[in-house]
Amino acid sequence: MKGLNQPWIMTQQMERRIALDGAVNFRDQGGYPTTDGRTVKWRRLFRSDSPSTLTNSDVQTLTGTLGLTTVVDLRSSNEVLDDGRGLLALSGIAYHNYPFNELRGSTPPTSGGDVENRLLMNYQWVLHNAGTLLAQAFNTLAQDVNQPALFHCSAGKDRTGVLGATILSVLGVSREDVVADYLLTNEVIDGILARLRKMAGFQNSTREGIMAPQPAIEKFLDVMQSEFGGSEAYLLHHGVPQKNIDGFRESMLE
Repeated sequence: MKGLNQPWIMTQQMERRIALDGAVNFRDQGGYPTTDGRTVKWRRLFRSDSPSTLTNSDVQTLTGTLGLTTVVDLRSSNEVLDDGRGLLALSGIAYHNYPFNELRGSTPPTSGGDVENRLLMNYQWVLHNAGTLLAQAFNTLAQDVNQPALFHCSAGKDRTGVLGATILSVLGVSREDVVADYLLTNEVIDGILARLRKMAGFQNSTREGIMAPQPAIEKFLDVMQSEFGGSEAYLLHHGVPQKNIDGFRESMLE
């Protein structure tokens, strides 16, 4: 089984990041081998930090060169209001907002303990409380008519990270590569920190506080498996039709 530390994937990784002036964590989810011998298609699904500061040239790259048709925004309504949607909102592409951390009567942990434990608890909170929204986001991304598509939050790390891990898992990507994909955020953590410090509510962010810790995503995957039976069972449990999962695999794998 091929992993991210092998030459094959290192060559492919050179194509994974999309260079943009207004985003630092924009990358392609394609290129990963699956356990049944197929490969996730390139240029079908992207993940990113907030696109609010994209330039006109960036928007042309996304809508023209990459053919982006759909944006799935995982930020809260306050984040969208404060940070905005930027020039991409004027491009005419479809927009969907699924605020994972914004549920009436329930809030995710935002403080207490070290960063690793806080994020571990936060990811577990999403797993147990935001399943319906995660499923809705998946359903939107799974529609062939909505691809190529982008999903993002503010840093492109936590909410984006758990959705990305779920998507790659349901496509049959190895756990090793799912975890390694999550950790790629750490390669651009300084750029993310500089961006976050300009956003409302994130001015006091620290480098340590925004790193992507491997144990947090490992625990997320462990609990998804032990409590729900894996990513596919989790999505089915939260209302995703089997035909949507099958159709997503058909459109995303080759």
